[in-house]
Amino acid sequence: MSGTVLTLVLTIFLFILHMATESGSKELPRPPCARLVLFLDSCPADPKRRLPVAYQVRRKLKLHRTTPTALAIAASSLIAFSCGLTKTIGFVSHTIETGGEERSAPVEVPASPSGPRVIIFALDGAVPAGLMDAIKSLEMPNIRELLGKDQGSGLFEHAYAAPHALSVLPSSTIADWASIFTGSVPAWDGIPGDEWFDRETATFFAPVPVSMIDVSDNTKLVTDNLIGNQLKVPTLYERLGVRSYVSMLSVHRGATYFTTVSPEALSDLFQHLVRGTLKGQEPRKSMSGSLDRDSVAKLNEAIEEHGIPDLQVVYFPGIDIFTHAAENPLSSQVRYLEHITDGAVGQVLEAYRRHNALHNTYVIFIADHAHIPTLNDEKHRLGPDDEGSPFQAVAQAGFRVRKASLLLGDPYKDFQAVLAYQGSMAYIYLADRATCPKDGDKCYWKKPPRFEEDVIPVLKTLYLSNQVGHPVAALKGKLDLIFSRQPMASGTNALPFEIFDGRELIPIDDYLGEHPRPDLPRLSERLRWLSAGPYGNRAGDILVLPKACMNVPIESRYYFAWMTHYSWHGSACEQDGHIPFILAQASGSGLKMLSLINKFGGASPSEREVTPLVLSIFGK
Repeated sequence: MSGTVLTLVLTIFLFILHMATESGSKELPRPPCARLVLFLDSCPADPKRRLPVAYQVRRKLKLHRTTPTALAIAASSLIAFSCGLTKTIGFVSHTIETGGEERSAPVEVPASPSGPRVIIFALDGAVPAGLMDAIKSLEMPNIRELLGKDQGSGLFEHAYAAPHALSVLPSSTIADWASIFTGSVPAWDGIPGDEWFDRETATFFAPVPVSMIDVSDNTKLVTDNLIGNQLKVPTLYERLGVRSYVSMLSVHRGATYFTTVSPEALSDLFQHLVRGTLKGQEPRKSMSGSLDRDSVAKLNEAIEEHGIPDLQVVYFPGIDIFTHAAENPLSSQVRYLEHITDGAVGQVLEAYRRHNALHNTYVIFIADHAHIPTLNDEKHRLGPDDEGSPFQAVAQAGFRVRKASLLLGDPYKDFQAVLAYQGSMAYIYLADRATCPKDGDKCYWKKPPRFEEDVIPVLKTLYLSNQVGHPVAALKGKLDLIFSRQPMASGTNALPFEIFDGRELIPIDDYLGEHPRPDLPRLSERLRWLSAGPYGNRAGDILVLPKACMNVPIESRYYFAWMTHYSWHGSACEQDGHIPFILAQASGSGLKMLSLINKFGGASPSEREVTPLVLSIFGK
């Protein structure tokens, strides 16, 4: 799902799913703190302010004690059926606590009066073909005016759009934004995906939960700077050392100010839930659109209060959220870009005009990944409990598999294998079973697995299940490629992945020499970025790709997730790895923009080139 698909969105989805499941019963189940308006009064007081949650929410949102039932239902969904101020309602309480804005940097650096300045519009999940078609039409006037006349081959009067820009792997939200705003890659920055397992601490992370419904880590993106705490390299903001504002994005460590939405906007979001407008059909009436518009309103408030920054990051999670939920995802996303994104971009540009700051400001449009259309049904979902799941294959290979849950009780901590889902990619982590042979034994995860005794059995089970339907019949024909490598000891660099052909591991370039795959661009390089380095073991001992690319009929595309969607990403395919990467300047020429991007990949840059590009603009 979307990066920083905020807890608000995930818990709303969960509540709707729960409502549908329980539609046949006369009364909804009432777990603790999930009794409509009663949750406001029964949740404990905020320990920092010693005020009941009910009082804070009502005061900030101007709600009466007799809140309408519809709004109460919306509010109750935010807690995802469990109480806990710092968990699933963390986004709401944090927004109320901070007013939707907090200073991140320890020292507030003044903005440079003479520039340069940069705005980065972070378009979560934007598909480049649709974006460029919309820009070239008359439906996105604000972005079109900024770029100027189209001169062909990615060149505009005031901009250059790299035609072959690619994401890192996986093509998923958290890993990609981490690379974009550090200039590093997952094997070195420590952020390998939307979910991962850290062998050193035996901790599972799920900042965007894909294999499970627990949204606690998603909340921590906002409340606890989860990604900043896990990143092993400096962020762009830390390297620049200038005045920087970040709106909504999960990677904000070192920014001067971090903004989300204003507390008053929460009631607007609740109303969209009540009207059932999470589903991606009409952009202007969608909750996704409300989220993006409200976040821009808040960042513009910050600009008016604190002045124009040297660097402004504007994150639009709504594009991705809307696309996942739309029946015709690619065409629906174009409507969203036209009706929501262009107007929101225009509001930011207008704020800069009012301050006479737009003329010489460099503007970057970048996405983390794109989207592949999929069938929104359980038949094409390979979820943790589904018969064709890799969870089942690993269990058939003789491993005790970790439950798909963020936190486990002691009786469930004797697992010998862990799976982390990325949508169109899955990681499998294996223990040395000699350290935990019996039920109840906790494995020593700092020790790598044995290749012959631990890794090979799982590789063969996956391969045979895919090829001949044994031992897992429901997995037959659903996998594309299986990767692994020789395990390395803790504290050493992990090796690059290789392809398992049923008998042995083969270097990726050698395999592709015999079996060309133009639909998997720069596969060897991108997988090396993911797997070869000091944190490469965070991508698992085995990596699995389902059949997912656009050269496969939609009826034969599959994805690893607990939920179903109309589109997915996370694969090594060109469709979801090909991203927009545009550099513009109202007073500059397209040729000047081209000359700048040519230093960082030219027509085919990686998204990780954003950070060095911005550093060069600032002369660093």
